[in-house]
Amino acid sequence: MSRKCGAAIWVLGAVGYLLLEGLAAAGYPHYSYADNYISDLGVAGSRTHLMHTAFCSYGTTFLLGAVLIAGVPASRRTGIFLAMAAANAAGNIVVGTVYSGKVHVAGAALAIVGGNVAIVAGSGVVGIGCRWYRRTSEVVAALGLLSLALLVVDSSNTDFRILGDGVWERGSVYSITFWQLLTAACLLAARPAPDPVK
Repeated sequence: MSRKCGAAIWVLGAVGYLLLEGLAAAGYPHYSYADNYISDLGVAGSRTHLMHTAFCSYGTTFLLGAVLIAGVPASRRTGIFLAMAAANAAGNIVVGTVYSGKVHVAGAALAIVGGNVAIVAGSGVVGIGCRWYRRTSEVVAALGLLSLALLVVDSSNTDFRILGDGVWERGSVYSITFWQLLTAACLLAARPAPDPVK
């Protein structure tokens, strides 16, 4: 039951985040998902509060859902998963409360790395035993971390860019959101275990 509650919280958190981001972006006619950073939506303007709320609520619901899904750490892997979920939450809250500067960048790195590592650790402890799910989770995390690496390379090179910074940043962030929704869907669709025969 707690896993399904956690899954429902993950759905609400992920969908709520994407909705708030979309509403915030709609307030800036020249904002580009491909070229602009996500955090640009929280720096200045009439809709910055939407993005601040999105970051903080996303981090909080990601951690709360993870705790309900994984339960009390019974293994090292579960402990790592919850620690990385907590890192993601802390990073998102920092991003949502410190709008620019080195602390903001550190918070973003913590959220992105924590979230993508949580995918790898979490795929084995959330109660989904399908091989395809584990493999998909590993690929999603790898793509997320690769996107982060390419973001760092691309943003530090002004002479040559493969894609806009917004593409790489969203690749590293949306990997977490995608896995969160995939996992939640699998948990919500799972049939309850039959009662033991007495």
